[in-house]
Amino acid sequence: MCISRKNIIYKPHDCVPLPPPDFNSFYHKGNRKYINPSSVIPVDDDEFDRIQQQHIIYYNVWKNHFSAPVNELLKTEGTKVLDVGCGPAMWILEMASLYPKSRFTGVDIVPTYPIHTKPLNVEFLQANIIKNGLPYEDNTFDYVFCRLVNFSYTIKDWKVVINEICRVCKIGGYVEFMEKDVKFDIKNEYTKKVFSRFIKNLQKRNIEPIISLKIEQYIKETNNFPVINHEKRDVPTGEWGDNENDTFKIGKSNNGIIKWGAENIKNIMIEDGDYDEKEWNPIVNNFMKELDEKHIYDNIHRIFAKKETEIKEVCECRECRPPQSLRQLEHLSSTGLFFKFKYQRFKKFIKNIA
Repeated sequence: MCISRKNIIYKPHDCVPLPPPDFNSFYHKGNRKYINPSSVIPVDDDEFDRIQQQHIIYYNVWKNHFSAPVNELLKTEGTKVLDVGCGPAMWILEMASLYPKSRFTGVDIVPTYPIHTKPLNVEFLQANIIKNGLPYEDNTFDYVFCRLVNFSYTIKDWKVVINEICRVCKIGGYVEFMEKDVKFDIKNEYTKKVFSRFIKNLQKRNIEPIISLKIEQYIKETNNFPVINHEKRDVPTGEWGDNENDTFKIGKSNNGIIKWGAENIKNIMIEDGDYDEKEWNPIVNNFMKELDEKHIYDNIHRIFAKKETEIKEVCECRECRPPQSLRQLEHLSSTGLFFKFKYQRFKKFIKNIA
């Protein structure tokens, strides 16, 4: 897929004022705010409070803010970091405080990030990656991070996002993704039926529930990241962990976060006519009870890789196709008629039409 990059190309932290955010870019549905009419999850204060709690839970699960080996890099003066889909920016604000020598940029399609109150080494930019790509040159950032945005992208969008993230990452730099797979080992037949319906409603919107493997696949397809690392954590979903590793507290908090999330995405079940609002709350309560009583795990994935080379993907859209004459020569070569062209003459011809 060829992206039309018609926007201004920015250089991170070059002291040029960034365009003001567009606060009219939200879509309102009832008393909630969304990115657009087809959005699954809201982008308002209630959801941000949930994200804040989720941020704390996952820090305690991993005991750190990232898995890529970039700790020393982040201590280096002028290291450039990009957070794609930064949302209310909890990750980037904490990272900017921990690594004051690095320069952090947060990008999101709507301005949910703090506009005025932020550290000096942080800037934010509103950008539509799917429509226009990331407004930065190739090989701009030392480290590109992206987390918990699966409900914001279709499976087709994901390929665009990952290609863009890999494009703006420097050779020798790292990309990292953190996502949940929507997957629970449910046994109760009624709960399983409801959960299955939820998965189908996601897929109707072209959202991939098991996204971790697709992220790995799309990074690999860029041909620039020979080694892809994949880490996974199983997270309790109730009060049945152990105190030694704080999983009891984590499980209890995680159970609440999942229930909160189910409330915030209930429209996906109500709008499709599967259930009405009065039915939904008891269904969620039964689901949470089963997670707790049956000791069912949630899961979280981190996938990171180092950019070793730069092999650009060849786009096959009409605007990017090679001239017909070159295609004819490729055909001649593949059909054994290449001997008709002397090698040096062929090279000169290719150079003139390229």
